[in-house]
Amino acid sequence: MYQAVIVDDEPIIVDGIAKAIDWSGFHIEVACAATDPQEALNYILSHPVHIVITDVSMPGLDGLQLIQKAKQSKPNLYVVVLSAYDNFEYVRTALRCGAENYLLKPLDPDELSDTISQIISHIQEREQLSQTYGQSMMTFRSAFTEQWVKNLLGGSDLVSRAELLGINLDADSFTSVIFSCPDGNETAMSRFFDRLLYHLPGHFTGNFFFETPSRLVSVLSPISHAEESVCDFLLPILTLMRNSEIPVFASIGTTVSGYSEVPKSYQQAVSFSFLEYADLSCAVYQEEPAITSSVQDALKALPCDCSTVSPVAVLFDRYDPEICCRHVLSQWIASICREEYQLSDKYPQLAGLLPGYPKALSAAASDYRDFTLRFLTESFPVISKSQQTSYPMVDAVLKIIHEFSDKDISLKTLAAKLNVTPSYLGTMFRQQTGYYFNDYLADARLRYAAELLENTDLKIKDIVDRIGFSSQTYFNRSFKRFFGTSPVTWRRDKKLKEL
Repeated sequence: MYQAVIVDDEPIIVDGIAKAIDWSGFHIEVACAATDPQEALNYILSHPVHIVITDVSMPGLDGLQLIQKAKQSKPNLYVVVLSAYDNFEYVRTALRCGAENYLLKPLDPDELSDTISQIISHIQEREQLSQTYGQSMMTFRSAFTEQWVKNLLGGSDLVSRAELLGINLDADSFTSVIFSCPDGNETAMSRFFDRLLYHLPGHFTGNFFFETPSRLVSVLSPISHAEESVCDFLLPILTLMRNSEIPVFASIGTTVSGYSEVPKSYQQAVSFSFLEYADLSCAVYQEEPAITSSVQDALKALPCDCSTVSPVAVLFDRYDPEICCRHVLSQWIASICREEYQLSDKYPQLAGLLPGYPKALSAAASDYRDFTLRFLTESFPVISKSQQTSYPMVDAVLKIIHEFSDKDISLKTLAAKLNVTPSYLGTMFRQQTGYYFNDYLADARLRYAAELLENTDLKIKDIVDRIGFSSQTYFNRSFKRFFGTSPVTWRRDKKLKEL
């Protein structure tokens, strides 16, 4: 039996809810029916409660405080709030705090029954997922999915692990989608994930991993030869969440026919994930032939002070303006941030420009061009100011890293040299660069390795030793994850371009 708690400061309402529907028919026991919200909270925190129905306006501990305290302890708790017509602001706040739904007084038994039915379906879906794979298997599936989309598994290893985990690699198609909450709201993402799991059956199967608590990566495959696209399936769900004031953004890669092409779909989704800051529901990857190399060449041709943006401006005469805008911004942001979703941490001023991104229905071709050029023009002074205001100790650390003369460099050894604690140095480094020290060091070493592969004839094992990686196997894996290809293939392709 599932446990439910009912709380309202009016006894007649508590009694009415307890008798409004056949709770046992849903396999629910009304375990606590209280008029004292503190009593209800104490029960919730000490018992296996699944559902809470609470008024939002009560003396003492109100419903909003009850929800917040209960959710802190039990984030998967389902909450339904009761409201009168004149206090909808309470409802709005309750939904932000994680309430599943709201019911207006006087209570409609049919509406309550429908709401409870939906909640029980959600609970059973999660239970089925857990029973099918088990908690440890869920962890393995998440790890597998991350390795799959980031191209860290291939050949027989990928196939054998998928078979072990019961993952179908013979599906009709695969689409990588990155879901994110622009404000980094972990609770909102958890609620969205529940909603997504509720809607998937009968439409798509999914494999998932959380890149951050507010960033969910998925690979979706259709159940059958259905003509419904991933975008058509997701838009109503995203709209529903936004109507509940829980904005979730989806960056959708192209749909591919083979499991080996999933990393390509994922990289496409990554490239447009910066649009989470643009107040859009979703972005679907689009590409025209040769646009990628054209954008790269145009960005390389920009002067260091961005006094002219003409190399980029001419692209808008050659390509679709909206597609061109997205590709220029994507590659530009990727060049200044390790991950595009880190833009708001490293350059909040630039992230603040993105809500002005042209909206497709009302935008003219010139709007995309003007917005792109404005973004580039305003980027340079922001980046320059950030670099100029770095703490001297961070500058010293950056200098030591980019000399690549110390293979044993670490935050601990650098902190000792600068006479500060590793924790303090790590915090300053993070604030000034937007990177964690170890992530920055690994990226810098990989970029240096790429330069050595391209410009020298050093053997790979000698490059590994020079840049300070612990083993060639680890280096190969890291390089492929970062650049999307192996060191050998990288060197070969660069050499071929020189011919």
